[in-house]
Amino acid sequence: MSMDVGAKKGPRSDINITPLVDVVLVLLIIFMVLTPLMEKELGVRVPEVQDPAQIVEPPPPDMVQVMFKVDESGNFHINNETLTDANLQDRLKAYYRQAKSKEASQGPPVIFFDADDKTKYVRAVKALDAIRDSSPGWTIGMLTEQIKAEAAAPAPVPGAATPAPGDPGSPGAPAAPGDVGSPGAPATPADAVPPAAPAAPAPPIAPKP
Repeated sequence: MSMDVGAKKGPRSDINITPLVDVVLVLLIIFMVLTPLMEKELGVRVPEVQDPAQIVEPPPPDMVQVMFKVDESGNFHINNETLTDANLQDRLKAYYRQAKSKEASQGPPVIFFDADDKTKYVRAVKALDAIRDSSPGWTIGMLTEQIKAEAAAPAPVPGAATPAPGDPGSPGAPAAPGDVGSPGAPATPADAVPPAAPAAPAPPIAPKP
């Protein structure tokens, strides 16, 4: 058994991977440290789930609520007021000042945004840009569901005709003479009770021989 303890002269054919492993480990540690710091966060406030048994108090009568809507034609509406591109910024600033004056009792100014499904995308984006340009203090609330105040009435059955007053079969219409169930109408054979059938005679008894 022998051991080579001296250095051989001449070129070596094997690859020394020790420096490569060191470099790879250093890079791995760097990426593990920097990856959590590179994540970007976006603050989203989701609606809170309310207890159905909790009593909801009605809003105060002087509450300022701003509703911005873009209709199907691309027109702008704030509450019950129709706006144009010329006075859009001025009216938004006026509504912001009104909502800002109630901040102590009602919180920061909030504007609810609703765009019709058939409106053009350019008009919806222009409306959002106008809200941001009017004041950076707006909190935009996106409406994703339309709540109807009244339940829809039941639709009539297709093909069903409504009987007119006075037609036979309609409520309050007089019965035609001779109809079954009308006063003075003769009884039909089907209504009469049939007579009982006569009993059959008994067979005679034969005499015994």
